[in-house]
Amino acid sequence: MDRRRVLALLGLALSPGCATPGATGPRTPPTPGERSPAAGENGELRITDQDFEAGDDGHLRVLATVQNPTGTERTRTLVVAVTVGGTTTERRREVTVPADADQEVAVDFETVPYDDFTGGGSLQSRLE
Repeated sequence: MDRRRVLALLGLALSPGCATPGATGPRTPPTPGERSPAAGENGELRITDQDFEAGDDGHLRVLATVQNPTGTERTRTLVVAVTVGGTTTERRREVTVPADADQEVAVDFETVPYDDFTGGGSLQSRLE
């Protein structure tokens, strides 16, 4: 009877070591040559400047500068939303920025007159 208890207790004592999961980290090392973002960089594209002007026929044109602080070419979608008189108009544009470079982007709003926008419109942009 004592032998059964000893074996049962021994089985319980040894079983947690067998039940622990194996390795949980990544299976492959980082790719050589890819620069990690420096302190303060998130490794993503960012909008560094934004302006607007009148297009050739008087419509609104939004100008944006998209910066890529990484050592790899990146592509994202620039989303620009213009609100005039309670109506919001949104445009999307795919932007590809070379490694460690800036890309100038012009987004035309053909249905939004420049004069209406400068009379009280608002502008928001983001990268997706």
